Amino acid sequence: MNSKILFIWADSGLSTKSNHVNAPYHFVHLGEVVDYIEKNIKEEIDILDIEAEQTEFQDIMAKIIKNKYQAIAFYINTENLQNTIKLQEYIKEILPNCKTIAYGEMPIYLPKFFKKTKFNAIVSRECDQEIALLDFFKYSLGTIEEQDMRGVILIKNKQLVNCKKGEFLPPNEWGYTNINKVPIQKYFAMEKKQQVVITIARGCPYNCPYCNAVLYYGKKERRREPKEIVNYINSLDYEYFKFFAPDFTLNEEKAMELCQELIKNKKKIKWSCTTRPDLLKNEELIKCMAQSGCYKIAIGIESVEKEDLESIHKRYDNEVIIEGIKLLKKYNIEYKALVMFGVPNQTKESIAYTLDFLNKYEVNIRPTAYTPFYEMNHNMNEEQISKYDKRTYYEGIPNLSYQDFLKLIYDTKDYKTILK
Repeated sequence: MNSKILFIWADSGLSTKSNHVNAPYHFVHLGEVVDYIEKNIKEEIDILDIEAEQTEFQDIMAKIIKNKYQAIAFYINTENLQNTIKLQEYIKEILPNCKTIAYGEMPIYLPKFFKKTKFNAIVSRECDQEIALLDFFKYSLGTIEEQDMRGVILIKNKQLVNCKKGEFLPPNEWGYTNINKVPIQKYFAMEKKQQVVITIARGCPYNCPYCNAVLYYGKKERRREPKEIVNYINSLDYEYFKFFAPDFTLNEEKAMELCQELIKNKKKIKWSCTTRPDLLKNEELIKCMAQSGCYKIAIGIESVEKEDLESIHKRYDNEVIIEGIKLLKKYNIEYKALVMFGVPNQTKESIAYTLDFLNKYEVNIRPTAYTPFYEMNHNMNEEQISKYDKRTYYEGIPNLSYQDFLKLIYDTKDYKTILK
């Protein structure tokens, strides 16, 4: 029997297509979501990850025509918005009775934008998206009424109609990516290593203006149980893992529990995570992380210039960063500094100061563009919204051309020449 349900991830724009920066999200927003839904619905689900697989348009449409899906979920972020809208319109022409729902960044940032599209529904803010998607599929298959859907916003006569309020799942119900379901080798190619991504925690208390963690999952952090994580790791034949959480070291007790479980486990792995510079103070935890296989931590520094940090509501002094670098070096953990170019009121001098500072301590640097998603509005068109791209967005820095700004993003090691 052909599947009645499909998930689509359309390909992104040129600057962000199939790269390691967005690769983890395919595990999180596709692999884990689909696993949860398949465990809670009597229906097989198809996946069409166009971005990862680079599927030809002809093959996409042939699959749609052949299967005659009753419901399709589209993951949408700023980078793939244009392609998704066009693809969805073509599908609606071929399957006018197919119900479609949008989830991901764009529905949570710009719900009103979707009033002018042909989507039937979107997933609401501060709701675990798989709950809304599960209920939407049940509604599409005729097993529940529309008013019973949780976290779903229907689009009727170009108006948004709320159903039941969304909910947050307990962590033990989250899905784990079924590596036999997703195009795992394509994900590895995007990551540039055979690395499986696992969501460790959802929610973040910090609510940074450039981050969507709170809109997705709320301010209260929730974490998986360490034993469950280790059981999943043991079910796979891979060595490298990325532990996905807004701030891995926020809950030091739970982080320590996971490390201790990994140390006790017979299978030895290498893993990485992300956190904030002001959450790297517990040496006992860092030592335990290293012993359990942690080889790299990405730290959201953004800048080391005080004025830059204040403009994005971050407050910590450089000594915090220095101590964190020294602590990670002591235990042979790579310190990967995540920085932003283009934060409000930033200057060439503050960028140079940040890069000089980090190079002095010989840390790896990954830059992105500061993207003020809060400036987007529902009256914009797809092309205008697509400019809010983490690799290319630019509002202007005094005496720095857009050409040189892009050089900084893509050739950061040559910053002294670029900023001269």
